Amino acid sequence: MRRTKSLSILLLLLGSGVAGSALADAPNCASNGTLLSWPATDPIWEMCWLPPSQSVGPDGSGMELRQVHFKGHRVLNRAHAPMLFAEYNGSTCYRDWKDDNANFLSDNAVQNHLGISLDPQNATTSCDRSDKPLISYGNCPFQLPGYPNATADCFTGVAVEDGGDHVTLTTQHAAAWYQYTARWTFYADGRMEPEFGFGNNDGTGNETTHWHHNYWRMEFAIDNSVENVISIDNVDQTTEFSDLRDVTGGPGGGPVTWSVRNATTGNGYRFEPGPEDSLLAPNDSGRGFHNVDIMATRQHDNEYGDRSDNPLGACAMDDDVLVNGESLVGTNVGTAFYYHVSVRDTSNNEWPPGCSGGNCLPQDSMVCKRRGPTIVPFGPWVETEPTIPAANVSGGPIDVIVVEGQQATDSFALANTGDPGSSLDYTIDTATTSCATPVAVAWIGISPDAGSVAAGANAVIDVSVDAAALAQGNHSALVCVRSNDPQNSVIEVAVSVEVQPDLDMIFEDGFEAAP
Repeated sequence: MRRTKSLSILLLLLGSGVAGSALADAPNCASNGTLLSWPATDPIWEMCWLPPSQSVGPDGSGMELRQVHFKGHRVLNRAHAPMLFAEYNGSTCYRDWKDDNANFLSDNAVQNHLGISLDPQNATTSCDRSDKPLISYGNCPFQLPGYPNATADCFTGVAVEDGGDHVTLTTQHAAAWYQYTARWTFYADGRMEPEFGFGNNDGTGNETTHWHHNYWRMEFAIDNSVENVISIDNVDQTTEFSDLRDVTGGPGGGPVTWSVRNATTGNGYRFEPGPEDSLLAPNDSGRGFHNVDIMATRQHDNEYGDRSDNPLGACAMDDDVLVNGESLVGTNVGTAFYYHVSVRDTSNNEWPPGCSGGNCLPQDSMVCKRRGPTIVPFGPWVETEPTIPAANVSGGPIDVIVVEGQQATDSFALANTGDPGSSLDYTIDTATTSCATPVAVAWIGISPDAGSVAAGANAVIDVSVDAAALAQGNHSALVCVRSNDPQNSVIEVAVSVEVQPDLDMIFEDGFEAAP
């Protein structure tokens, strides 16, 4: 029956156009970077990746991902970070470059190809290392003892780490003394988590409070469509827009969210801001250089930001250049979604303006600050795969021979033979004649009497019999296994007990009664 249900779902998807070309799609990395397939067998995620030095845009765009696929569905044509800024309180400001690969530390097994990190356990960048307000750790290996060694070293490129239920790509690129971390994590359940980290290798500039701003740019093409729909709190938008993060302005007083979906297949992604993404307003400095958190724009070839060049002194991000009233709907209309994060590196006795002594924020210039949203899938691509549990009992019935006044134990196995990813949740009680009318049977003990069993696993259930209050002879009852298996929600396990006389007591009584 389960096989029939799965086949029916597949036929339904084929008939509706969801499965067809979307499920057959795969990236072509021949001229688009290096192929990542994760897991290596029956991949869930596939994409092409490029290091910062090979990324597009004026002065690059950090780590670039192209043709990102989830379960054979196209998700993104491109994801990168083409706009990066630094501004100093009441002083200079810069538009940083993003194409200078910088050394960082990783296990050799994950350097520029998929592998498993053992030592160190995760790729480590300048930002990852920095946890003290005033201490800088230089360049790789960032004063970490024991590195480099025979199995771990500093390198440039991309670390590709298999984390079991996720895969993470990490790189580092430099703009003078600044060491920026670019990281993407892709989960088996479809979640995507881009992360940007703001590091400094020698403490330059930390005597002045300053800000860093990163803008991700993502070209969504869900199910290969260029006509994806962008929504604010599930309200579809028809023209380009900019927006601000708001932790209480969304439905039910929750945060505002933004989503992109294919209107035909229903597959989509929703942006959920990270817990620290909203700590600063975009214009925290008050200088008016950055004024929006979100931008949704019509996609144009070779438009990777607000400028076609990247002059160092162009301090302001001009959102009006990108958001200028163009339509987001119509034939062959692609969209680009920008997500802005910023951090403040606070110097001593300088912030907020006009503060003094204990009224000033403590210095945190060198503490690593990471930002980024969680991008959560919704729609048929995460809902159609069945995850139905199936309960199966082996090793029963329970047959116990016990001496009068003693205890004995037998057991059976409870297995989940259902769909991959399912969880069999169970409770166990007792009955005398039918599990339809459960009754506590005082002489039966069950351990465990509740729990969960993952697909393909089993639990051993111990059934103990206490004959302290049972007369000699035969006794019977039922153990009732109740679960969330929709086909077999109650399984009865018969319990048969034979209570035998205590021969030691008989002989003892007999000898005492002899003349």
